[in-house]
Amino acid sequence: MRHGRGNEQGISPPIIGLLGAFIAVVAVLYFAVPAALLRWDLDRLVFSAQSQRRTHEGKRFDVAVSPDATVVVRRYGDAGRACAFFFPGQHGGIGSYERTLFPLIREAGADVYAISYPGQDGAKGHAHVDRLFGQVALAVSRVSRAARCGMRRSVFVGRSLGATVALAEAVKFRPRGVLVDGLGADLASVVRAWMGRHPLSTGWRLLPVRALLGRRDYPAASLLQQMPSVPVSIFQGTADTVTRYALARSAVQGRPNVTFETVDGGTHHDSYLLAGSAYVRSLRSLLDEETLRSR
Repeated sequence: MRHGRGNEQGISPPIIGLLGAFIAVVAVLYFAVPAALLRWDLDRLVFSAQSQRRTHEGKRFDVAVSPDATVVVRRYGDAGRACAFFFPGQHGGIGSYERTLFPLIREAGADVYAISYPGQDGAKGHAHVDRLFGQVALAVSRVSRAARCGMRRSVFVGRSLGATVALAEAVKFRPRGVLVDGLGADLASVVRAWMGRHPLSTGWRLLPVRALLGRRDYPAASLLQQMPSVPVSIFQGTADTVTRYALARSAVQGRPNVTFETVDGGTHHDSYLLAGSAYVRSLRSLLDEETLRSR
């Protein structure tokens, strides 16, 4: 009787080698692509899907911040009592805030000066993280002079990315106060939270995100440390999956000039709406009655 080797044969060593090489290349690309974006193309991640909804401002200031970019500042109200400079998140969306947030600010007694970064809501150009803070500072400086919005009668209001921008600009300008919601403890934690929300990108959390960002991490604790005399009010939702509640609270603990307001069940998108009257009271407190009466 002949003993055959059968029809099944093992996978040949060359094929195993090719398969291993393919898996290795996929693994390298899986981590190399996001690492490259964080290090050299962060703007593509931070500024995407900009809103172009129609706006209904009373006055518009277009401030040229470079040969190919502008920062747009829209004014809502003309009472001349106090000024609230508003810094939006990565998507802009001033047209939506006209209906939701700006009425709360107006109720507190301030005219709104809403800022749109380059590329947002009709502003010319494209935003770049490395240039943004200087460009916004130029716009705030010019508009505050033109509109007679001295810093003694101005507050800075920010949401999400705009919360970090508001704090960074407050370090330079020292306004009467700062009110923010959806504050990220730093950019690295926001990036890691985004990675964790998407199954295919969960593994990216193994990357050294903070090291890849370098000086572009903008930790809230460091910004607050640089302006100990400016009152800051923070509203943070417990259900915020973008800027985590626990991380934000930990970053601001021990700051005597900071009031941290918990919004139970608040998400990254609705905490300021759920806060409602508390948001208005906080803004009024930052402005105080003397500011509201003065011109």
